[in-house]
Amino acid sequence: MVRHVRPIRFGFTGGHSSKRERLLDSARTVEALGYSTFGLADHFVRPLAPLIAGQAVADATTTLRITQTVLAQDFREPAVLAKELATLDVLSEGRLQVGLGAGWLRQEYEDAGIRFDSASIRIERLEETAIILKGLFGDEPFSFEGEHHRVDAMRGTPTPVQRPRPPIMIGGGGRKLLSVAARQADIVQLMPSNRGGGTGLDPSQFSAEAIEEKIGWIHEAAGARIDDIELSAQLLECVVTDRPAEHLSDFADRIRAVTERMGGARIDLGEEDLRRSPIVAVGSLDDVCERLVETRDRYGITYFAAPIDARPEVLGPVIEALAAG
Repeated sequence: MVRHVRPIRFGFTGGHSSKRERLLDSARTVEALGYSTFGLADHFVRPLAPLIAGQAVADATTTLRITQTVLAQDFREPAVLAKELATLDVLSEGRLQVGLGAGWLRQEYEDAGIRFDSASIRIERLEETAIILKGLFGDEPFSFEGEHHRVDAMRGTPTPVQRPRPPIMIGGGGRKLLSVAARQADIVQLMPSNRGGGTGLDPSQFSAEAIEEKIGWIHEAAGARIDDIELSAQLLECVVTDRPAEHLSDFADRIRAVTERMGGARIDLGEEDLRRSPIVAVGSLDDVCERLVETRDRYGITYFAAPIDARPEVLGPVIEALAAG
């Protein structure tokens, strides 16, 4: 499954605070550390709206790409979303990276009074949304009629700075969603498969076998366009430490505690399971860099998202070392 080699890059998700200066200070720090992207999550429980906050981040930085991790397709009509995203690309001077997802957290749908349809329906709408975005990012009037959305000879405005269009990333974990991503996206992010719209955690999703299977689905659906796709993954853990065994043991305990607190069954995810995972890199700086390069070379994954709730400084030495090497 080895593909042509791309440079490794990193993304960070911020926006945990509603304070403007905290957001902008975080974005400036992320840029200075050499991250490629700054993402904002699209959840009602998060304090900031991702597209508006993304513009503030763009104004406070100069090279950082602005993205979303990821936009729930049910929260906005595709034509409206296309205009907002194109506007963000223009005002950021071509630094937009679109992040799309099917929407997965049932509770926030219910809290907001939005119907939570089956995964199949949500994924169908996601594919239609991606098609419409690409059409409206183009130069000509665009028409589309699908099962869920319709656009009639609409010309997208403004015209994005990036041509032919801003890159689109679709993230997911199941076969159907990853197949849509393989057909429609420029970047495909591997995520744990989520069943039923809950917050449970299945540790098998982080194994080498699961990642291999997911990438196989992407290759099968992408066909000849596979070399045009950048593969991405959310790191489960990435830490430089001189006590890796102790850190992995403590991390496994934290995962079990979080899962049980969320109402899931006890998960026996041990130190050895974590050590074998391609998206876990814990040890000396050389060891961490070697693991990420191994993951790139074996699976073709080159775009790594920082672990959830990690401080941006944690990956700073890794980014610097890989950029120099």
